[in-house]
Amino acid sequence: MERPSEASQSKGSTWKGLLIITASILSCWSQPTSAQDLPVVPEPAYGKEGDNVTLVVRGFSGTPLSYTWYTKLSAEDPKDTEMVMYSVINGSQTPNDIRQRVFPNGSLLIPNLVLNDTKYYTVQMVDTIGNILRGGAQLTVYENLMKPNITINSASNIMENDTVVLTCNTENGNNVGTRWYFKNEKLILNDRMNLSQDNKTLTIMPVKGEDNGDYQCEIWNPIGTNRSDSFHLVVIYGPEEIKLYPNSVNGQIEVTFNENLTLGCEAKSQPPAQYTWQINGSSISGNSGNNYTIYQASWKHEGIYTCMAVNNVTKATISTQNTVKVVEKMDPSGGGSSLSGGAIAGIVIGVLAGVALIGALVYCLFFRKSAGASDHHPTEHKSSAPNHSHLKSDRPPNGTEEVSYASVNFNAQKSSATVQAPTPTETIYSEIKKK
Repeated sequence: MERPSEASQSKGSTWKGLLIITASILSCWSQPTSAQDLPVVPEPAYGKEGDNVTLVVRGFSGTPLSYTWYTKLSAEDPKDTEMVMYSVINGSQTPNDIRQRVFPNGSLLIPNLVLNDTKYYTVQMVDTIGNILRGGAQLTVYENLMKPNITINSASNIMENDTVVLTCNTENGNNVGTRWYFKNEKLILNDRMNLSQDNKTLTIMPVKGEDNGDYQCEIWNPIGTNRSDSFHLVVIYGPEEIKLYPNSVNGQIEVTFNENLTLGCEAKSQPPAQYTWQINGSSISGNSGNNYTIYQASWKHEGIYTCMAVNNVTKATISTQNTVKVVEKMDPSGGGSSLSGGAIAGIVIGVLAGVALIGALVYCLFFRKSAGASDHHPTEHKSSAPNHSHLKSDRPPNGTEEVSYASVNFNAQKSSATVQAPTPTETIYSEIKKK
């Protein structure tokens, strides 16, 4: 005869066994009340190779008896494959020796994800009153992204107008996206660029000097990105677009007398251009580089300066020129002159010549007038009086005669002259002045 405790345990075990069998039968033969009665959410949303993910069951408030998980290739696949069943009554799962684990709330933990875990997962729950609820979610597992690298279709010099093909190589499969960067910014395609359907191949045809620079490709998926090292593309071209500095004003560059002037020359070229300078068509000895300095500018430095740029690979040459003019220093008071030394010398010579000519004309006119006046007006007069006895003599005691002067004034507008009357016995001298 069985003891009461043993009978009780036996009845309990029997009861649990019956519940499990009942749940199994219901799960096999009963139809679910709705296809999506149980929301299932992957956490995190995407799986990463080697990481863990949990398919969380939500939205049920009743008393479950069991959870059964199934897998299929996609949500549209009609065939389910049972993976594991969990009994809520005894807290165990069958089979128990697999990687996946079911929690008491029905959620499924998938540790150490592999790419083959990418599937559609469905859960079916049976409660104590015989209801069967189902739900499911898609799980996608992405592989770890390996660093890509860029290769080019040619190992020799890339000349302008050639065709360039850059390829982004990766050890990852096709389940990744690819994008390109140029000079650390997302590449904007122009009408000479084309990408393959998978974006892994960039073709530039024809390639131009403006395409020189650093290229990178980046692979990505929903869980991360990985970018390649920079690939420096070198396109041989030029020289072109040559410029001379400083900028000219009215077609010339001015430098103040006795000051320095540095001329700069710049042209786009790869490899960088070599520069030479000329003045008035003659090479300047000992010069090289894109800068040329005139020290203590003087009039001899005036002229046309030419800069020539040459590419030693393409052998192409380009040049530009400008006129350099030397000007006087500005007047401290604010005035100044922009005339050259030659112009100033010419002005001075012209002024001196004019002054000399005017002086010569004045000299000739003056002496001709003076000679004519002397011929028509005698300067000495002698007179005597019939009676001298009654006149008082004005002679000095020593007996010398006193000389008197008369002033005769000629006016160009008058025909008469006024002469002071001489006294008797006096010698008269006349001083002639022309007005």
